Amino acid sequence: DDAPHRRGRMSWAARLARGLAPARVHRSSALANHRDARGSSRFRCASSDAAEPNVDGAHVKRYEVTASGAGGATAATVRGHTIRTDLPRKMGGADEHPQPVELLVAALIGCEQATAAFVARHMTPRLALAGLTFEYVARRDERGATSLPLHAPIPVPARLTGVTGVATVHLVRGAGPETAERVDELRRLTEERCPVASTLRAGGCELDVRWRLAGE
Repeated sequence: DDAPHRRGRMSWAARLARGLAPARVHRSSALANHRDARGSSRFRCASSDAAEPNVDGAHVKRYEVTASGAGGATAATVRGHTIRTDLPRKMGGADEHPQPVELLVAALIGCEQATAAFVARHMTPRLALAGLTFEYVARRDERGATSLPLHAPIPVPARLTGVTGVATVHLVRGAGPETAERVDELRRLTEERCPVASTLRAGGCELDVRWRLAGE
């Protein structure tokens, strides 16, 4: 079996995309960017997951992420968890992991689920939320990222322009009936308080998602 020898000849970028190579971290006490001879980026964000009060009374929660990338593949480490991204083959990737923008939409869904659970617990009366299912579609104009020449003004923003879809609210079995007004209250408060949703809206991304009760 010559698999170990083939692995030894495999490029680091290919090994990274296949999950065989660990993330390379550029050690620094502050945010640092480094580019090696192949043009891959390596960085470390010095931060903390704990909320810390500062002089104006705000409680700032910081997040620590370390990552390495080569070509279209990256591997990021968050509190011991590894997150990998890649690109489709037609964009030069190996298509072995989600695209970064797909993870952004997944992050929106995860953040809304966690925020909705918090909101439901504190609604009066409490909303007996068992969970949600999401069907989201995000859109952007790819010319914002790929138009050439590089130094010409881009024709459209590179950001996501909108997210549409349906979020279905599932109640705890045996819970009493809920109204459409209460479900809309859950949606409104969740979208107000969800950090990812708030960040996307602030960047100009329209969130046009309908929340409904399961069975409607």
